[in-house]
Amino acid sequence: MPKKSEKSKKAAKPKKSSVRKNSTAKPKGEKGISAPKSKGKATGKKARTKKPEPKKTTRKKSSSQAASKRDSEMLHELEKEIHSKDEQVCLGAVERLGSLKHPDATRILTIALTDSRYMVRIHAAAQLGERKDKKSVDALIDLLNDNSVFIRQTAAGALENIGGVKARKAISVAEKEGKLLDELPEGKRLGE
Repeated sequence: MPKKSEKSKKAAKPKKSSVRKNSTAKPKGEKGISAPKSKGKATGKKARTKKPEPKKTTRKKSSSQAASKRDSEMLHELEKEIHSKDEQVCLGAVERLGSLKHPDATRILTIALTDSRYMVRIHAAAQLGERKDKKSVDALIDLLNDNSVFIRQTAAGALENIGGVKARKAISVAEKEGKLLDELPEGKRLGE
């Protein structure tokens, strides 16, 4: 009789199958065949899903505010240097202002156009031409009346680089008045 009771116990327990229904896992030994993915809720094992991409946190506002504050501080220092008695310090400030993205850099460079030193005026005009800021057009037009032909030429080149109707008209008037050269004059060779 003990044998019957064991059989009845085995019959009472349902057999566990090695493959579950609605499972996305491949049965062992089968390669290249995948079970269809269910679109509904997964039963049994957890359905494999793509890992969510981590959220990208952008701090554009805070970094731009920090950059803006840093640029403002630098702008303040460069404005002091532009008035320096040392010409090299002033020229360095002009160069840095030309590459600074702050909108007030143009205003400070236009102040440098009125400097009494020839090199400061010519470098400031060149930097304004590189910035291509239309706010500097009036100051560059005024520079077309400078005593130095090289400064007038640089101002005309800057105006041409900036473009616009007003700038082209000013260049045309300066050419008609003979303030600009068609070609640069031949220089003397050293040693002659």
